[in-house]
Amino acid sequence: MRTTCARPVAAWPNSRTADPRSHDDARVGLFSRRRRPEQTAGWQPPERPHCSCARHLDDGLLQTVLPFTTALAEDLGFEPAPVTVADLLGSGGLSVRPARSDEQVPDEPADLTWHLVADDDARVHYDDTDAGAAIDLDAALALQPGVDRVEWYDREVFLLAAPTLCADGVLACAALTLLDDRVRSTG
Repeated sequence: MRTTCARPVAAWPNSRTADPRSHDDARVGLFSRRRRPEQTAGWQPPERPHCSCARHLDDGLLQTVLPFTTALAEDLGFEPAPVTVADLLGSGGLSVRPARSDEQVPDEPADLTWHLVADDDARVHYDDTDAGAAIDLDAALALQPGVDRVEWYDREVFLLAAPTLCADGVLACAALTLLDDRVRSTG
């Protein structure tokens, strides 16, 4: 697990969020004995208009075309078809749900409120600093208004301490981060 920079931070799901169960929980049957962990204790996801989101998923943002990494076109040998933020959300390439209590980092404050997934469909829109990007995706996410802290939990999973943002606002933050040119190599 990699810790990132920290900055002084709807009922789910909706049509733009993923299944509220994790990938592991989605395989659990109706009569499973496995107990699902609770959400972060005492926190409830805010709903519009009771959130502090600087931006939500509006038509303008949803219709915005996401740039690809330069390495993708070189690897493919051709320029791929354009992908909009709406396409990425529709494919499940970008999804969010409230973080669970078992997703908190040991010996850290239990303040991680959102579980953000940026899967392989999103991966083609950002590079790591090792590959020439000016800033890693987790650090860029931490710069978004309302995001206090980001933990890169797994290859495709980020945990955010953003208790005043709604699910729509978290997805808007993620989309705006993918639109930031600093998360891609310049060549």
